[in-house]
Amino acid sequence: MENLRNLTTAEREQLIKQGCSASCWDTIYVGDGFSAERVRTCHFEGRVEIGADVTIGGITTHIKNYRIEDGATIVGVGRLECEGLSSFGEGVLVATINEAGGREVPLYRGLTAQLAYILALYRHRKEAIAAILGMIESDIASRKAEIGTIGKGAKVLNCNIIKNTNIGPAATLDGVSLLSNGTIVSTEQSPSAVGINVRMTDFVTADGCHIDNGCALNRCYIGQGVQLGNFTATDSLFFANSHCENGEACSIFAGPYTVSHHKATLLIAGMFSFFNAGSGSNQSNHLFKTGPVHQGIHQRGCKFASDAYMMLPVKNGAFTVILGRHKNHPDTENFPYSYLIESQDSSLLIPAHNLVSYGTVRDIGKWPKRDKRKGEKSDIINFEECNPFIAERLLKGLNTLKELGAKEISEYYNYGRMRIKASMLRRGVKLYTLARSKFIGDMLKAERTGAEVDGSGHWIDVAGEYMPTSAMERLLADIENGTLATTQAIMARFATEHSLYADYAYSWAIDRLSAFLGHTPTEEEISRMIELSGEAARDLKTMAEKDREKDMDNVMRISYGIDSLAEEDIVADFNAVRFPNN
Repeated sequence: MENLRNLTTAEREQLIKQGCSASCWDTIYVGDGFSAERVRTCHFEGRVEIGADVTIGGITTHIKNYRIEDGATIVGVGRLECEGLSSFGEGVLVATINEAGGREVPLYRGLTAQLAYILALYRHRKEAIAAILGMIESDIASRKAEIGTIGKGAKVLNCNIIKNTNIGPAATLDGVSLLSNGTIVSTEQSPSAVGINVRMTDFVTADGCHIDNGCALNRCYIGQGVQLGNFTATDSLFFANSHCENGEACSIFAGPYTVSHHKATLLIAGMFSFFNAGSGSNQSNHLFKTGPVHQGIHQRGCKFASDAYMMLPVKNGAFTVILGRHKNHPDTENFPYSYLIESQDSSLLIPAHNLVSYGTVRDIGKWPKRDKRKGEKSDIINFEECNPFIAERLLKGLNTLKELGAKEISEYYNYGRMRIKASMLRRGVKLYTLARSKFIGDMLKAERTGAEVDGSGHWIDVAGEYMPTSAMERLLADIENGTLATTQAIMARFATEHSLYADYAYSWAIDRLSAFLGHTPTEEEISRMIELSGEAARDLKTMAEKDREKDMDNVMRISYGIDSLAEEDIVADFNAVRFPNN
């Protein structure tokens, strides 16, 4: 706000007539366009700045040390105050992934999934971590203030206590119980909303989030497009488009599209991404007397079936489906697209089964369509199905299955505290072989920028962004040597690497194809690989469609056409509900 001034005598008298009072009227400042008629029933304390077209009324206790920008509305609020020098939640450490600590990430307005990934998972790179923390600390210091802000056009309605909390432009707070030491980022294009009976302490949100229905959050970051309702969380980070309701989270890194909708569902001490938690899902991170020090890594696309349970530590490979209870710490990283099933007190692995599940096809297709973010998108997300990160791991799984199958014939094979049935092993080899062709050919035919890059070697999934380890190593080195000196510069590098994804992936695919052939592939051999990729993709799609047909048979129509005896009416009701657009 510009051109702040003291109240005129007439304005002060009008405010007093309208039920207003102040501990010191000389510390109340107003801007151009201030209207005394719109301010009623409020006691002011400390320094209060009021902009144009601001509406204030029905304040039970006071407004203290706040800047209220143009067009804001504050009505029916118990207490709005800022006390002391505040960073408004920024800088508070969140014990993510490991409840006992060691992977702390500071709350920060500029936090992204990629930045948090480095801070949480690269603790061994002490110089890089110290440099990033220094950048964040310096940035936060520039925003510390003794006066809070209610942004332009924000609405604060029927709330109880709001203390040391900055509210961004166009945000809506309605019926909130408590906000303490926090920041709600919001924009006109991407407004944030906080609703009924929400209680949040030590928090930072990104724009476009929606928190409602009695959420209780402590030391949490809530990212762009995140929806939380009737949810309890402590020491947790929620990134783009995550959607959690009714359950509980403790010390989790909820990467993009982490979903939990059910009561009695606990997510604890783990990293999740494109994840779906079934009802009653649970994990335990307190195995021995050393305390809750164990953690779980659940790679992209994992699902927990209803009542699934895992004793941490565990590592679940991409698109793994967990059914039953598992206490022997399985590691399925190199068996993506698998089912892990409880069987006779052991973990039974069905490798590659999820490759031909229609649910997987549906999930991969729906995520890009469900991106709720508007304007600039802070978290980088790669939606490519056929990527080097998963391909590298399924190739390792394929080799492992072949090696196991070459041993003495047995009904079951044991591997890494898991059992694999012989028939499922042979089927896994078939499916992974098809997937190998599909993935490599798909990367070879993708449109590229033409940049000369080396994508060979190990790949990682940086909380939604696929990239070669070599690229991450260069990024970390440039943080350590000072080339990347701000968090904005770090994210710009991540964005550059993301723009080169197709070139990196092509390089990786050429490297893998060369290894298969024993020489650098010719153009003809590359074309043949692309052709094989199409054939493999069609075969896998055909099998997935057969899986989909199971959801269309007569058994699935039970409960449809409830008042009809005619089969055609039952089918018609089923189709009308399941396929309304056909």
